[in-house]
Amino acid sequence: MSKSRFESIGCYMPEKVVTSKELLAKMETKPLFDLEEVTGIKNRRYRSKTEDSFQLGLAAAKDCLKHSNYKASDIEAVIWTSITSFKNVSEFQYEPSMSLHIKNELGANKAINFDISNACAGMLTGVYILDNLMRAGIVKNGLVLSGECITHVADTAVKEITEPIDDQFASLTVGDSGTAVIMDQSQNDEEGFELIEFLTFAECAELCFGMPSTQNPGIAMYAKAVDLHAESVKRVPNFITKVLEKSGLIDKYINIRKPIDFVIPHQTALKVMIAGVKDVFSHVKKIERIKDFEMPELLAYIQEFGNTSSTSHFVVLYHALKDKVLKPGNTVLMVPHASGISIGAFFFRLGKLKV
Repeated sequence: MSKSRFESIGCYMPEKVVTSKELLAKMETKPLFDLEEVTGIKNRRYRSKTEDSFQLGLAAAKDCLKHSNYKASDIEAVIWTSITSFKNVSEFQYEPSMSLHIKNELGANKAINFDISNACAGMLTGVYILDNLMRAGIVKNGLVLSGECITHVADTAVKEITEPIDDQFASLTVGDSGTAVIMDQSQNDEEGFELIEFLTFAECAELCFGMPSTQNPGIAMYAKAVDLHAESVKRVPNFITKVLEKSGLIDKYINIRKPIDFVIPHQTALKVMIAGVKDVFSHVKKIERIKDFEMPELLAYIQEFGNTSSTSHFVVLYHALKDKVLKPGNTVLMVPHASGISIGAFFFRLGKLKV
């Protein structure tokens, strides 16, 4: 079978912009640090009072189809992957599944559909599953999407934080968004995935979790951010190095000065992302047979959109294409990182994606 690829991509960002300064101004207890300085986040998008996860995801799916060679009736799988699944503005939708609502609204009548959730790695988990469905010959293409109304956790944090050091401070970084991708089989060797790998360290699951809020009609998120970072530093560089070697990519690109053009990490905090990419590729460069290896360029849009949770890699991919930073033929490594801890490596060569 040929490699899978991103055939088209879509994105929807709500119009409302909330700055870090505006968010902190609502809090009675301020953090001990400057949120914008520490995270790099100046702005994030907030859904309107009438928008929900379904509407954000649907808008992204329609944008994706607008740029696709497929019609909705051609789609063979619809996979919904968000953390939040709000419909009718504030109702959390479990059954019928959100993917069924999306499928019916789009007119993707012949598609199989299901929902999955894997924290901030949700959309890339959907990509992982769809790639396997295509490899197994079950479907030839599919739509993976997410609509995140995740700023509920920020609203909760603003109300609930009463100490200058609190496990809800990470909640202040989030932003709302919708993204979607259609995947199919690549038509040639010039584009498509060469590596898709996932690993979960379940012993770290309690370092970040969500639960209903007692003070806000939504959800609360509690994250031991320092501990999460420490555990990740132990694991991620070694994991990335091993999967690059195991896949044969190191040997395939050994004579290319810059085998990976761009890396898109999960969008958490800018300084953390810069340090993380440096740590990972410093570790990769320790492989003896690599004589010369230029570091990939970090792609980040966290400054304007914040941490958009499960959609974050695709918000970056979409806007990097829109800004013409990415071009056909570029190689990209997406590195998901989610509470759990779930980490991964998704390496592909970019085709002619339109936005």
